[in-house]
This record gives sequence, structure tokens and C-alpha cells, in this order.
Amino acid sequence: MIFLSKTRSEASGMIGKLGVVLSAMASLCAAADTLWEPATVVAVEQVSTPAKEPDASCRSLPKGATPPARCRPSALRAEQFWRVTVDVGNKRFVVRPYRSAKLLDALNQDATDYVDPHLTPGAPIEGAVVSSKTIRLRTDQGAGIPAIVDSQELLSTIQVTSKPESAPPPRPQAFAAWAPSSDKVVLLENSDFLDLETQEIKSQDIGDGAVLYSFAGASSPVRVASNKPVFLVMAESESASGGNMELSRLQVGQGARQMPYSLTRNRSASSLPITVTQPSVTLRKVNVRDPLPPGEYVILVENSNRGFLFEVR
Repeated sequence: MIFLSKTRSEASGMIGKLGVVLSAMASLCAAADTLWEPATVVAVEQVSTPAKEPDASCRSLPKGATPPARCRPSALRAEQFWRVTVDVGNKRFVVRPYRSAKLLDALNQDATDYVDPHLTPGAPIEGAVVSSKTIRLRTDQGAGIPAIVDSQELLSTIQVTSKPESAPPPRPQAFAAWAPSSDKVVLLENSDFLDLETQEIKSQDIGDGAVLYSFAGASSPVRVASNKPVFLVMAESESASGGNMELSRLQVGQGARQMPYSLTRNRSASSLPITVTQPSVTLRKVNVRDPLPPGEYVILVENSNRGFLFEVR
């Protein structure tokens, strides 16, 4: 009976490894016949995670038992990977690029070899959706690199990346040069609404296609308790609801809150990743993707000359 049990265990392990090999072969075949389409890099972030200690259930496993996935060394080791937010077609993906496994490497299930994709926000690339769990990214006409999909969302029409054949809209010179907007931004907290501090953007040219945006005061009177706040952007009409939004962290000095802003790239130097959904034609919901450390922040709305400010305690 002991011999039979061991044989079954070994057979199960071989079947599992064979499945990984077949999966790798399928991925390689799929990569050779992918449908590429224009894509745009939204954000790139390098992430490091510390090693984990196995929990009590992992330590109490019988000797010789096959550990579950959460107890394997690959799930407990420290990791470093690159999280890339990219728009492909009408979807926004958050992915982790990794090195394609060779056929023999597929037998090793211990770790995923993550790679630096060498991408920058705003860069035009090409993307191909291989499956619900994997996409491929490339900057040339090669096979590209695969990436694990952490999340995806359907973009509203105002966020969809323009196709190459469409003429891009004229680029505004700066947020501060745009016409006043009727947009209103409120914090959604504890089932209640709190208006954000609103100030007109003051800009100063600092050269090389950049300006310095400033807001009076060293801190905002609107203080947010949550480090992942949720905001609502309300417009008076359907025609007024549109354009991009940006969440940025501000630096405090000499009684003012400031941040550098690039006019050529239309983004600040301290821009943070957000997710924007549109429940209705005049309402947009903004979720912060990563916890915000204590500090001063501003939300910028396209076609508005105002900043919507708040402080995270």
C-alpha cells in the first residue's frame, strides 16, 4: 500500500509537470499567431515584496505530503516585478511582464522570472490579448514579451486610445490655460459626500517644456482618513463630462503646495495610478489603485483651470 501510494504521488507529479509543458507549448504556439493592435503605456511601477513566513497549516503538513500552492517556496520567497498599466483597444490592463519559459524550463514550477519591460508612460507600443490571464507587449515587430494579467477593466469612450488613422486632438498648453469648467469633485466617505478644496491653478514656466503648478497654503483643510479614498466627478451636462483626470502628490514649501508638470507629456512628475469608471453620462467615479501615504494631493480635470485638493492624514 505504501508503494502504491508513492507511485500514485509520483504519477500525479509527472502529470502536473506534463500539464505545465503542454501549457507552455500552447502559449508558444499562441504567441506565433497573435493579433496585435495599437496600445499605450499608462504607468510603470517597480514593486518589491518581502519574503513570507509559512503559516501554521503549512508547518503542520504530514511528512512527504505535497504542499498546497500557498506553502511552496515560490509563493513565500521575496519578489521584484514591474507593474505596467497599459491600454489595449477598449480595455485597460494591469500586468506583470515576465520572461518566456523555454520548453525545458517549463518543468521548473518554482518561480516566475519577471523582467524590466523598459517602458515609459505615454509610450506607444503594440499589445496582443492572448487569453484572460496573459497578454503580450512589444515595441518592435518581434514576438514581444508575455505579461501576467492582474486586472482589467473596460474603458469608457472618453478613455479609449485613439487609433493611428484618427487625427489626434490639439494638445492644450497647460491645465491653467484651459477654460473654467463646471466640474465638481467630492469625496465619497462613510456614505456621505465631502466637497474638496478648490483653487485656481497658478503656473510658472521653468523651461524645457515644463511648468510649476502652485496652490496657496501649506495644507488642505479637507482631510481624508482613508488611504484609498473614492471620489465622484460631477458635470452639469453630458457634453461637459469628458476628458482625462490625474491624481498627483504635492510638495510643500514656503507656504505653498507645488508640483512640476510636463506640457509635452501632459502629466505631472508625481502622477499616481487611478481607475476611472462612468456610472452615468454626467458622473465619473475615481478609485485610487495603491494606498496613499500621508501628504498633500490634487486632482486635475481636463478642460478645467482649477485643482481639487485634499490631505491624507
